[in-house]
Amino acid sequence: MDSLFVREAGEVENAFLAAPFEEDGWNAALRLFARRTGSSRAQLLGLGDDATLFNFMPDIDPAYQREFVEIEGWRPEVNWRVAAGGRPLEILSEAHYDIARQHSGTDDYEEHIRKWDGVQGCQTVLVEGEGLLVGLAALRSERDGRTGRRDRKLFAAGATYALAAVRMQQAMAQRGAAMTVGAFDAIGVAAFLIDRQGAVAALSGAAEAIVGDGAGGALRLRRGRLGAARRDADAALQAALARALDGEAMQQHWIASPEEGGDGLLCELFRLPRREWDFGFDPRVLVVVRRAVDIPAMRIVPLRAALGLTAAEAEIALRLANGEAREDIAAGRGTSAQTLGTQIKSILRKSDVAREAELTALVNRLLR
Repeated sequence: MDSLFVREAGEVENAFLAAPFEEDGWNAALRLFARRTGSSRAQLLGLGDDATLFNFMPDIDPAYQREFVEIEGWRPEVNWRVAAGGRPLEILSEAHYDIARQHSGTDDYEEHIRKWDGVQGCQTVLVEGEGLLVGLAALRSERDGRTGRRDRKLFAAGATYALAAVRMQQAMAQRGAAMTVGAFDAIGVAAFLIDRQGAVAALSGAAEAIVGDGAGGALRLRRGRLGAARRDADAALQAALARALDGEAMQQHWIASPEEGGDGLLCELFRLPRREWDFGFDPRVLVVVRRAVDIPAMRIVPLRAALGLTAAEAEIALRLANGEAREDIAAGRGTSAQTLGTQIKSILRKSDVAREAELTALVNRLLR
């Protein structure tokens, strides 16, 4: 093995292993990797079940990303690089692409890769499983030509270091999740961190206590996913989680207790900000859950003051504003529908509105 190869492989190793810890470290590592493999660009690509999760290439025009999404470049029938597949750390190059091109690819994709200098090169899978594939590629233009044996050998060496760096990034994300729920533990708050697939990535001690038989059995963990005990409440919660994962910033949902006279729960869902280099490992949504008896200090007191309501009326108004049905509110409070109707009339009168829809709009303006 020649000394130049050893030196260049060592440089690539150092760059990748430093990437998770240094500002702009991943960009620096990918730039160096491209130079050492004689390529125009190096790419780190993350594919989910039905979409691109990330597509990192240093110094690329933002139009590249838009075009890739527009042509649905993550689909194997569109993108012959994806169709080529390969096992983890198996190096695929132009000979494999020639075969894949016979069965896959579109004219749009061919135009795309020629425009962005990605006709030749080599690639490998770094991480595969749990609905996530992370791949590393060296992209070469027609001017660069096909990869040589030495290029592929250095690419293979660099891929092992890139895998170690991706695993470190994953471990840091998991450590960050544990530290986050630890902070909620310190203040006794029930908090769930939800990953990109909708599963619970971490939960605080108070959250563990509130699921199952805790809090009247309103919440459940099923196969690692947060859900409500009642079917209708669970459908609403799953829809809210889906909206949060899709980008909705903040939501509030009441979940009535399945037990007679139970207090019920207020679930607040927060979309977490994306970090530039999270690789799909970081949690996506924070769910904070509070028992109804804990809510007055947070929401009901200012609502009472604003509208001149009793504590019971303020709780009912807040539940209506969160979209809870009358029968669920009555069941959660252990009162009859007739009693609840009387209370709602009083709330409308004190709030100087004529209909529940107007009340809901008013409460949201006051508290959101």
